[in-house]
Amino acid sequence: MNVCQRHPAAKTGIALVGVLVVVGLLSMIIISLLFRMQAAATASATSLRSEQAWGIALSGLDRAIDVVSDPTRTSLGWIDNPTDFEHQLVYDDGSDMWYFSVFRRSELETGEIAFGVVDEASKLPLTATNVLQLMKVPNMTLPAAETVADFVDGDSITRDNGAEQDLYDLLPVPYSIPNRPVSFLDEFLMAQGVSAGHLYGEDANRNHRLDANENDADTLFPPDNQDGTLSDGLHRFFTLHSRDWNVNRNNQPRLDINSVPLDPAPPGLLDETITFLEAKRKAKEPIASLSELVDASITVTEENQAQRQLNSGIGLGDLGQLMDHYSTHTQHIRPGRVNINTARASILAQVEGIDEALANAIVSARQGLNPETSRSIAWLLEEELLDAEQFKQIEPRISARSFQFHVQVMGYALPSGKYCVLEAIVDLIGPEPRILYLRDLTKLGVPYHFTPQQETSMTNNG
Repeated sequence: MNVCQRHPAAKTGIALVGVLVVVGLLSMIIISLLFRMQAAATASATSLRSEQAWGIALSGLDRAIDVVSDPTRTSLGWIDNPTDFEHQLVYDDGSDMWYFSVFRRSELETGEIAFGVVDEASKLPLTATNVLQLMKVPNMTLPAAETVADFVDGDSITRDNGAEQDLYDLLPVPYSIPNRPVSFLDEFLMAQGVSAGHLYGEDANRNHRLDANENDADTLFPPDNQDGTLSDGLHRFFTLHSRDWNVNRNNQPRLDINSVPLDPAPPGLLDETITFLEAKRKAKEPIASLSELVDASITVTEENQAQRQLNSGIGLGDLGQLMDHYSTHTQHIRPGRVNINTARASILAQVEGIDEALANAIVSARQGLNPETSRSIAWLLEEELLDAEQFKQIEPRISARSFQFHVQVMGYALPSGKYCVLEAIVDLIGPEPRILYLRDLTKLGVPYHFTPQQETSMTNNG
């Protein structure tokens, strides 16, 4: 009888254990849910901060577009302009101050950062480049140069050290090469034997500065020559995005001097000039270069067989204004022109018709030009750097302005250190500026460190 009386107590104990197990499991589930909720909240906050950094960087890109689009700006306004581009405050969210900086490599080759953008017309057009010009890039090898050339030319003839489609067909995973101009520099990474080092030199993180790992031989990536300088790649010398727009300063199409109606009188032309142009047309002598009109004359025979000399009425001081309003053809877009106001001497010296001495003279002379004079390539004649015949030879290859710009911008928060780095090519040809490409370089790391007053604890946390 006593044994039977113990069964209810045993059952009660088992039930109690079961309840405790269930409570423990529920507690674990609740803790797990709370942890997941906290993780989701943290992830959401991190994502939000990343989006904020992206938005701030876009604000910097928008500022850069405004600056380069201003027709009153000269190259000084975009090459190094800390007022508009360095540490610009966008807003304060209560916990962070959000800034952007638009930066580029300094032209002084000191390893310092300049706050500005790069005009693509300060580089050589890659589509019109030969192997000899490619070989001037530091650390460029002949096989890499010829492979790059074969990659984009329109034929199937393999250069001695190059590679055409037949070689790519033999790869474990064959693929077709473009055999036409590429639209993005990184496409050359598909070319056999071409590496990021050929494209960007020793600047692996694209911050335009010589970092410790870029000056330690082959100890750490990337490989470098440990010479204390930041060797450049193709991107520093060549561009895929250089086009001149045949318009005047107000973005109105220029008039073709050879076909514009002379009655009524075209704007800006004297009666003397109109009479001269009429005579040239009657003699079927088109104007090949507007520079031909400077102090020009033509002899005409009148009805009574008397000869008369007609002068153009255009002096050297008039050429710049004339070239702004008129052209010698109706071509809307003029590809591959180098800006004589911004290109380095080493770039100018590779333009056909310009030697090293003339390139250095151009760079030296442009330092003292007033902004108005520098707006036209006519200043080369005005400064007597070359004669009319030399000017005619190089005129189709040069420009005094730029319409495409390379922009690198960082949006960041202080003191949290959240940041985003963007790279873009902006094209001003057309009724509105266009972004030709935009990519995120954030994962390459912080481009540069700030001054102590601006914080130095930038970290890539997402």
